[in-house]
Amino acid sequence: MGDTRITVAKYLQIRLEQMGLKHLFGIAGNYTAPFLNTILEDKQAKIQVINDTNEINAGHCTDAYARLNGFAAVAVTYGVGAFTLLNSVAGSFVEHCPVLVINGAPTSSDQLKNIAQGLLSSHMTGDMYSNINVYRNVTVAAEQVTGAADAPYKIDALLNACILYGKPVYLEVFEDVWRMKCEAPVTELVKRSLKGCQENARKAAQKVAKLAAGKEIIFWAGEEIQRYGIQKEFLALIEETDTEFVTSILGKSLVSEDHPKFKGVFNGNASPKDVKERFEKAGVKIALGVWTTGKNLGGFDVWNEDTVLASHSGVRIGAAYEPNVSLKDFMNYLAEELLKVKFEAYQMYGDAPLKASFFVAAAKENMKTVITYDSFFARINKFINKEHIVVSDAGFPLLGCQGIRIAEANGFVAQASWLSIGYSVPAATGIKCARPDKRAVVFVGDGAFQETCQAISTQNKLKHNTIVFVLDNEIYGIEQLLVNPNPFRGKDKVDYPLPDLNDVYAYNEMHAWKYAKLVDVFGGKGFEVSDMEALEEVLVQLDDIQENTIIHVHLPKTSIPEAIAYKNAKPGEDEFLNPKWDLC
Repeated sequence: MGDTRITVAKYLQIRLEQMGLKHLFGIAGNYTAPFLNTILEDKQAKIQVINDTNEINAGHCTDAYARLNGFAAVAVTYGVGAFTLLNSVAGSFVEHCPVLVINGAPTSSDQLKNIAQGLLSSHMTGDMYSNINVYRNVTVAAEQVTGAADAPYKIDALLNACILYGKPVYLEVFEDVWRMKCEAPVTELVKRSLKGCQENARKAAQKVAKLAAGKEIIFWAGEEIQRYGIQKEFLALIEETDTEFVTSILGKSLVSEDHPKFKGVFNGNASPKDVKERFEKAGVKIALGVWTTGKNLGGFDVWNEDTVLASHSGVRIGAAYEPNVSLKDFMNYLAEELLKVKFEAYQMYGDAPLKASFFVAAAKENMKTVITYDSFFARINKFINKEHIVVSDAGFPLLGCQGIRIAEANGFVAQASWLSIGYSVPAATGIKCARPDKRAVVFVGDGAFQETCQAISTQNKLKHNTIVFVLDNEIYGIEQLLVNPNPFRGKDKVDYPLPDLNDVYAYNEMHAWKYAKLVDVFGGKGFEVSDMEALEEVLVQLDDIQENTIIHVHLPKTSIPEAIAYKNAKPGEDEFLNPKWDLC
């Protein structure tokens, strides 16, 4: 009988292919090379290794791939690579993206020499648990493989945890272990999902129905519906109850926004003004899978007695709370229970078309030649179609993008909770790999773009056709607005005796780049626009350009989206000592 054993590297490759992985992202390093070579040498391999420009780009790319593919993996090398990747993985942890981190570590011999002689090999800190201990904080499971005997068990356990909890896991393998032999897998991985208590789900649904009796209700759909893949059950609830819904910013595009019951994105004070005013008038707001994060709530008090919150495996109804509840079960029971009571489906707009809720303030701006955030996104709302997946970065672009109508489910991607600036550009690489039939369209501020612009190079190498709009207002606008919005107040600007409070802080001034010229280095096409007419000329060309494209969009330094203009009416963090605000 022949030897049925295989290398640890081959075992991991087989398991990843069984998970449906087609792309492995990362930065090569000698400690991980035996694993990468195993894939490279296999001419029948189903996985393509994508080398990125740096670890943080690879991590953001992997995160976005996981959102659309259901699972992703990134491979880096010990210490310098793993620690650089940490920020991206933390984002995947916070936003529930199933990512496997593969970290190659120094050999067993290197580890022993460090313990016995104090000899540090490349990238070592002196603590053999330094990498894994750091990653325990941003993963649901972490394993260190120091030999072949337990490698299959640890690999399988990690992959199961990744899918079960929908969050990152960490695998560290000593370099010499990759080539050691272990038993080949004999069965497929069993992909499990978390189960809740159905009795608790029904009780929660009954309590919500009792609260809704005789009142006008509306649904507030969130990211868990998308993460758990239960859009079908949500749409069934909408159709059976004939009730309207909004989504959170994190849950934007969880279903098609062409659905007749969809009424906009609600995220508190940062919502489009009419969406905020109308949504808050509903008698009962039922939040389904909405996380209590700053960007999702936008100052909205979710703990009101008229608001139901179903998320994180529990349902809160007023002072009552039902734990261990599957959101899927809850929605199914809720449809049944609501139909047993008399309630009204709240109408946000009556017979008015939904388009009235988007970019109202921008309509007049379109007649002007200057480009503002609102006039730009009003025009972009007409440009985006089903062939696109919109990718937004943090800050002003995210606020502008919330009103873009996304026709296809999962057609919008943003890191709207962790908010690592620069996420969007490398994320577009992962999106195109996961959905080659789509074209990624990125909206990113100039400050965020300068963090991760090398991702354009990867997209050009892969022959992607990504479109990147760099929105250049020459400053870190959102950072300035949060600490001191005075420069954005226009005619209402306060004349402070301390000059620094009257202008944008020097440390928020960006480096002046010729963004459209970067294609001379990275490849692709570049355009620069300073007015609406020039923008229009570029937009009509884009369908004919099938390579990655950068559009440098000039904006006034103090232009801000209307959705965040409410910040101007309040003191910034640096203005609390001003008597004008009378904070006492």
